[in-house]
Order: sequence, then structure tokens, then C-alpha cells
Amino acid sequence: MNRAFITLALFGLLASSQAACSFFSGSSGSETQTARTNDNAARADAPAASSSPSSSENADARALVERGIKAYKENRDEEAVAAFEEAVRLDPDYAEGYYRLGLAYSATGKSEEAEKNFEEAVKVYKRAAGKNDEDGDAQFYLGLSYSKLGKYEDAVKAYKQSVKLSPDDSDKYYELGLAHSKLAQYQEAVNAINKSLDLDPNNFRAQDALERAKAGLARREAFLKQLEKMRQQQTGRQKSNSNSNVAPAPPSAPFGPAPAPTPQG
Repeated sequence: MNRAFITLALFGLLASSQAACSFFSGSSGSETQTARTNDNAARADAPAASSSPSSSENADARALVERGIKAYKENRDEEAVAAFEEAVRLDPDYAEGYYRLGLAYSATGKSEEAEKNFEEAVKVYKRAAGKNDEDGDAQFYLGLSYSKLGKYEDAVKAYKQSVKLSPDDSDKYYELGLAHSKLAQYQEAVNAINKSLDLDPNNFRAQDALERAKAGLARREAFLKQLEKMRQQQTGRQKSNSNSNVAPAPPSAPFGPAPAPTPQG
């Protein structure tokens, strides 16, 4: 009985966490709108992992990425795809180009192509971060790429390194909070988003995300309290049943043992 109770309780906790995650991420919305919203959440003009272009070819690639970003934000998705594809063709180590291309493919509904480019972005950003472990932007975009792949634990690690290197960047703390929320780590999410708002009180996206993270935290705490109450009730019932099953002691003789007969002389 107790084992079945615990199993059902754990199942309920898992279901509650999954439902909270879905609520926070807005999974009922379209994939295209989600991709565009998340892209706008990051700075469109954030630098690539590599610093200034070192050749005319890389400068051309950067110009193509900027052109693609403009087209993407204006809903000219096919044009954005073409610009980003040409950028990574010119510079195969252009991590931001792969990341942006993944976003554009997502907007056109080509999920497989999008995933491939996010994976390529992860590879190139990891190489860039390995060469320069002080590059907070590389870590930030690495985290964004992991998030697009649904690898939120890896994203959290990258974002944490990013905010360590760029402690005054509100956007980086905001994305860290979102990743924590995807893992139902609501207290950590609240902490990160609060830090984002400390740095930029006018970050309305962060204000909205904070309310959802707090709601998720409240749901989780309420469920855990209910679970503890159920456990205590179950323990009380088990003790009561145990006491009722104890066999009563046999009654003792009312006047003690009968006296031995007196022998006759």
C-alpha cells in the first residue's frame, strides 16, 4: 500500500513539473512565432564568437548576416535563409551565421535543417570558447544554440559562464532564467530574472518571465506541501491499522490460582 502511494505521488510530481514547464514555455504557440520571439530576445547586433573580421571574405560574411537579420525581423524569411547560407559558405567557421540560419529555417518550418545548423553552431562556438575562455558572447550564443536543441542543462552551464564573464548584461541573465524554468528550476529562474531586472528595470520581457517563474515556483511548493500532508496521513493510517491488528492478551484468573487440596490423615 505504501509503495503504491509513493509511486502515485512521484508520478504526480513529474506530471506537475512537466505541465508547469509547458505553461512557462508557451508550447501551445506556433514554432515559428516562438523562434522569432526568442531571437528578438537576444541582441540582434551581438558580436560573433570571432572578433573583428580578419579578411575581406569574413567582412562580407558579417555583412550578409546583418542583411539576413534585417530580413528575418521583417518576416522575409526566405531572403534571410539565403543571406545566412551565403555567409556560412564564405566563412565555414562563422558560428553566428549557423545560429541565425537555424532560426530562419525554423521560421520557414524546416525543422530538420534548423536542427542541423544549431548543432553546427554548437560545434563552432565550443571551438571558439576553447580558444578564448574569456569570450562571454561565445558562451551566450552557445547557450542559445543549446536551448534551440532542447539541451537546457547544457544551456544553463553556458549561460552561467556567460554571466560570469559579462556580469552587467541583463539579456544574459534573462536567458539563464528561461533555461532554468525549462528545467522546472523555478527558484534559480527567479534569482536569475531578478538579476536581469536589477540591471535593466525596463526589460518588460523579463518582468513577464518573472511572473511566470514565480507562478511555477508557487505551484511546485503547493504540490510538495500537499504531498507531505498525504504522506503524514498515510503514516497515521498505517499506525492505526497496526495497533488494531495486535491480538489482545488472554484474561487473567479473577482470584489467582486455585489452592492445592489438603491431604487427609
